[in-house]
Amino acid sequence: MISKDHKHHQQPNYQFHKNEIGIWGIGCTALGQLYINIKNANTSNSIAYYDVKHEAVSNDNCTSLNYKNVELHLNQAIGAHQVNQFFNNADLLIINGNHHFAKKMILILDGKKEFKPNEAHLEKTIAVLYNDDTRTLANQLYEANQHLELIEGTAFSNINLYFQKLIQEQIPALNGLILTGGESTRMKQNKSLLVYHHEVQWLHLYKLLATQCEKTYVSCAEKNALLYAEKPVISDNFIGYGPLSGILSALLTLKNKAILVLACDLPLINEDTIKQLIQERDSSKMATTFLNPESNFLEPLITIYEPKALQIMLAMLAQGYTCPRKMLMQNDIKIIHPKNPAALKNINFPEEKEQVLEMLKNIKL
Repeated sequence: MISKDHKHHQQPNYQFHKNEIGIWGIGCTALGQLYINIKNANTSNSIAYYDVKHEAVSNDNCTSLNYKNVELHLNQAIGAHQVNQFFNNADLLIINGNHHFAKKMILILDGKKEFKPNEAHLEKTIAVLYNDDTRTLANQLYEANQHLELIEGTAFSNINLYFQKLIQEQIPALNGLILTGGESTRMKQNKSLLVYHHEVQWLHLYKLLATQCEKTYVSCAEKNALLYAEKPVISDNFIGYGPLSGILSALLTLKNKAILVLACDLPLINEDTIKQLIQERDSSKMATTFLNPESNFLEPLITIYEPKALQIMLAMLAQGYTCPRKMLMQNDIKIIHPKNPAALKNINFPEEKEQVLEMLKNIKL
């Protein structure tokens, strides 16, 4: 919770979170309790809450942050981008809509509080929950605002069911990303152009991901973009950070999309392994990744990165971190164990390439 003086209720022209929902119509105390109930009923998701304190504070430039039973005080006002960063890890942000404006709003008419019309709020309201006592009022609001969805029942079970539906709908779409960057100095030739499966490796991987993802892109340095121009390309916006450059560039370009990253040096990766990664994905985490049983290392280049990873990884980059594996190790991620560990093997040297080519003659991926 970020607490500010209750006297100041300016309507912000920014949004606090990409998945924010304002609740209005019920009292502030009841709203705070509703948040606690929703949070406790949905423990597999991170649900945050934005509200204001009702008592006046002596210093308008003092910000209080309450997080995991720790209260922090900052002797300065907090900006919109800092609020956004604070709530970055949340899957859903519930906002006290009685005092703040949200991108989407829900009106709860339980009859316990006098309803005060607010045209600006009604324009952003997507649903009205009502009961027998407020049925007539809800119908009147619908007649004047037919974009509203009317939902009967203001009991917690009804409200929570609606929020579970919202959370499910807001799971980010999954895009594929083939990493072709790097100088391939150990292989002594461009690894993305090697042929293991009757076509160049980057195109083979692209086709594997294209069947599983909403859209798939090729990540490359700008100087190499023409090599992959037959497919959608994301050129590096960050230079000099190895595979991290491609990951960050894609997350920045695709905004609220999750990305399934595959490095181009994975000739043994197959559809079953990709499906396992997708099926075991946890979108509430920063990322979902394999733990390689042979090396006991996480595999950052066979990983699903959620949109929330962008702010986390940029902040860590600013602190000097450049290794995606270390970034994964220090954050809340979903770790899965591969059913086929051999599929995770990456190939970096010419002799390894020859061994794999010989192996592929005798196996079917």
